Amino acid sequence: MDLKLLDLFSGIGGFSYAAEKIVGGYKTTQFVEIDPYCQSVLHKNFPNIPIHDDIKTFTAKPGQFDVFTIGFPCQDLSVAGKQRGINDQTRSGLFYESIRLLREVRPRFALFENVRNLLSHKKGETFQDVLFQIAKAGNYEIEWAVISAKDLGACHLRQRIWILAYSNCYGSSSTEGLRVNGKADSSTQEGQNKISEFKGSSESSDSRIIQHTSKWRNSKHRLNSDWRGYASKPTLRRGDDGLSNRISRIRSLGNSIVPQCAAVPLQRIKDLIKEKC
Repeated sequence: MDLKLLDLFSGIGGFSYAAEKIVGGYKTTQFVEIDPYCQSVLHKNFPNIPIHDDIKTFTAKPGQFDVFTIGFPCQDLSVAGKQRGINDQTRSGLFYESIRLLREVRPRFALFENVRNLLSHKKGETFQDVLFQIAKAGNYEIEWAVISAKDLGACHLRQRIWILAYSNCYGSSSTEGLRVNGKADSSTQEGQNKISEFKGSSESSDSRIIQHTSKWRNSKHRLNSDWRGYASKPTLRRGDDGLSNRISRIRSLGNSIVPQCAAVPLQRIKDLIKEKC
């Protein structure tokens, strides 16, 4: 049976394309996306799948989805922006809406994606808090890695951090079994101490990544490094620049993910299911 996927901050559907078309075994059953142009792309490529337009008003039932994919806004974390961080006044602060939904639904898996700079923002404090908030949302163990388009054979870098959270407590209403990196349970004093150490640790974030990358398979789905071979314009001219909706297209592509990169942690989910069964 296919895993039921909720695609949050869907954009033009890169996560769902990777899940359904590259990895397989997934079925997207709901999109949450506010941008009208991106919605039109989703309607075209994923017909009959409902699209909710605002994550702040979206709700779901416990156990309604097996997997969340969460490419939350990066504008306030990227080196190209002002790096105002994750808070109530920033777009990247919508991360906390995904945490709210994790607590409501308790999916077995949640896959987060953001820019590489999330690791070093505020000297790593932001990244540690992100991991802590995810773990605190339920009995989640967490793995993470940096995967770039270049790792999959592309001619450009596009580094992204991928964070995979998973739990054996599918659909559980309990919030007591907090685990950070699979090291401790918060119901014990040792667990509370580990969590405090985790939040206040000055250990390099990069050293923590290395612990987990070896668990994720090298993807067989490669990209073509010959960028000149990709079509960049339609064959029929539709405007002075030859490209209709040019600004919307560029913006949506800039905000999107590389599906072949997403396929790596999505395959890791399938591998984890085989390990548990």
